[in-house]
Amino acid sequence: MNEHVFRFSPTGSKGTSPLLSVSGFAISLDRAMNAVRTRAVGRAFCSTANLGAGFDVFGLALNRYSDTVDVRITSGRRIRIVVRGPEGRNIPVEVGKNSAGPPAAELARKAQLKKGLEIIVEKRVPHGLGLGSSGATAAACTMVVNTLLDLQLSNDELVQIASLGEKAVAGTPHADNVAASLLGGFVIVYDRPIRTICLKPPHGLAVVVATPQLPVQSEKTRKARKVIPGKIPVKDAVLNLGRASAMAAAFAQGDIRLIGTGMKDQIAEPYRKDLIPGYDDVRRMGLEAGAAGISISGAGPSLVALVDGINRDPRLVAQAMVRALHETVCVQPRSLHGPPKGPVWSRRLSKCPGLTIYDASTATPNIQPRLRITDARNVAVF
Repeated sequence: MNEHVFRFSPTGSKGTSPLLSVSGFAISLDRAMNAVRTRAVGRAFCSTANLGAGFDVFGLALNRYSDTVDVRITSGRRIRIVVRGPEGRNIPVEVGKNSAGPPAAELARKAQLKKGLEIIVEKRVPHGLGLGSSGATAAACTMVVNTLLDLQLSNDELVQIASLGEKAVAGTPHADNVAASLLGGFVIVYDRPIRTICLKPPHGLAVVVATPQLPVQSEKTRKARKVIPGKIPVKDAVLNLGRASAMAAAFAQGDIRLIGTGMKDQIAEPYRKDLIPGYDDVRRMGLEAGAAGISISGAGPSLVALVDGINRDPRLVAQAMVRALHETVCVQPRSLHGPPKGPVWSRRLSKCPGLTIYDASTATPNIQPRLRITDARNVAVF
């Protein structure tokens, strides 16, 4: 009996873009949809969330790290999770503690599945840095199981279910990261039940991420949420509402400068910034070097800068942020392309670059992904 494998693969850098393949041979779409599905594989990219004023509302998919989730239908009714990969150490495998578990359980319940699931997570998104690590796992698992069980849920339903994975990890079902990882591009999450809006980032938008060298804390997101007060002054809420509205309009208009004006927060960052050494200096020096805006990425400790990559050099912004971090603590040596080349870099800084430069303009939205058939041999690397 041939094994049917459904793979999800990003097209370019779109977050999760479904790509259906069948192991060993190509088949027609009608036959594929009528086939008995026993396994699905997919991956989702990391993300940055909040972006200043958009606490728990804004997310932006990034084309750097991704998690791959391989799900098989098994005998029995147990859900079993296995975590592998370079970032898989110390990730819990209990269904109620791993961000893949609750979404998978909820989807199995919706499908009235009478069998079990084996979920293998290839963990490549670093955890504890504020880059949506748990969200990427939850998003990939949700998309994969939804297709495996042929539930055909809407994007909003998928985001709602994926947010259950965040609740298991952070204590709150915030959906900004999972929405970005599921849909790609810039996302807005609002309302109850959840509704989403997905926009294509402006052409030329570059994202610089700098991460202080700090010990990775257990339950970091849960702890970072606890420092935020349960009530905030009306004047602060009004400030955030205005800034967030400006950012949403700016993304729709493609105005990077205007996006940056909204990257100030009165809800979370005033309380979280003390957890990040050098926050004020990094923000000030990054803005002086040409960043449109800078904020804490998710729950931190990474700091994210949005830059007009056409009119400004993101490498200069990165250098300034790194220099500020070097004055307090060394930064995490994670880089997409390695240290930027050229006279702007000193030898000392290049030994500890501590940054990643992303091209966010390639993380385009994937609101209605197109299903297509391909020979599995053509998607060995995806």
